[in-house]
Amino acid sequence: MSSWTIIGGGIQAVTIALKLKSLGLKTSQLTIIDPHPSLCDQFNNYTERIEMPYLRSPCVHHVHPNPFHLNQFAKKQQFTHASYGPYKRPNRDMFMQHTHELIHRYDLNASHIQGKATQIKHEHSTWHIQYNDRHWIQSTYVIIAFGCNHQPYIPEMFDQQPDVSHIFDNPQYTHASHVVGSGISAAHLTLKLLNKQPHAQIHLWTNKPFEVHDFDADTGWLGPKNMNHFKNLHSNEHRYALLQKERHKGSMPKELELRLKKHIKQGRLTHHINTLVDIKQHHLITEQYCMPYDHILLATGFKDNIMQQPLIEQLVHQYQAPVSSCGLPSITPSLEWLPNLYVSGGLADLELGPFARNIMGGREAALRITESLKGKAIMSSYAI
Repeated sequence: MSSWTIIGGGIQAVTIALKLKSLGLKTSQLTIIDPHPSLCDQFNNYTERIEMPYLRSPCVHHVHPNPFHLNQFAKKQQFTHASYGPYKRPNRDMFMQHTHELIHRYDLNASHIQGKATQIKHEHSTWHIQYNDRHWIQSTYVIIAFGCNHQPYIPEMFDQQPDVSHIFDNPQYTHASHVVGSGISAAHLTLKLLNKQPHAQIHLWTNKPFEVHDFDADTGWLGPKNMNHFKNLHSNEHRYALLQKERHKGSMPKELELRLKKHIKQGRLTHHINTLVDIKQHHLITEQYCMPYDHILLATGFKDNIMQQPLIEQLVHQYQAPVSSCGLPSITPSLEWLPNLYVSGGLADLELGPFARNIMGGREAALRITESLKGKAIMSSYAI
């Protein structure tokens, strides 16, 4: 039986696990259930697939509890090009090396069970989690820390069309001249294709003009400047409306816009803004012309279906886990949804605000969950 079980093995899950380990939690007391072969594998794979050179978040956002740890790591390892821009956004390869070094140092791999959590039950003050449809483990505390990227979003127009694939679903392609998407992934992917196919004409199809923002939301949401106002909104509906307004979906940092515009000026990239009408017989159709395509890569994000995941539906239907009228979990400020069951990421939107789903959201989740347990016997036994 584990004291703690984390469902999910991405950046947020590892951030929370490292916080628990830093408080003295033993490897034998922690279980991490994730279907991928290694922790943070999906994040590593996705960012590598689009050849993202630098993360979008600042250098103080990473998996270690000490905000300056990544900077110290960069200096110790003498990384060149360790960060970019005024916010010192970290080099992707350096960030992943730092993450994997900490996973190894804190022996998180020994806690990792490669599997998919398929059922959850609560009996006699203990949580029972089934994985791979046949194995069960017991746990005093559970944290659901999987992301919102369960299913790539494929716009209806592109569904079942030949030679169309989502970059985060089926990356098996040799050449592609068309990218669909308006955000940072589409921008990186377009630049990758321009680099890999130096003689090809590349087409980028967006549903709006380029929208430029440094981060996923205004930096005021990273601290008390805006979050105090968010906490004082007692209506979940008002919080949800604010989230929808403040998140910069489908945006990119300034340097990506400049690089794309340089290729547009040079004639190598054609930017189509909200002109696509249909796809028929291997042709892209606008009101003015009909264009044959070789392969279309979608960078259109993921379906917003986290509340439809089987574990979440079980908690709602069998244990009456409270859900607000806007459809998201109604949780405590410490991110507790049911007794001794906590959530992070998109499930914690209504408490953590616009940055809930990114690296900073994982850091704040780790802090809130562990702070809420201080003084309890379960934490005092972990003291270093």
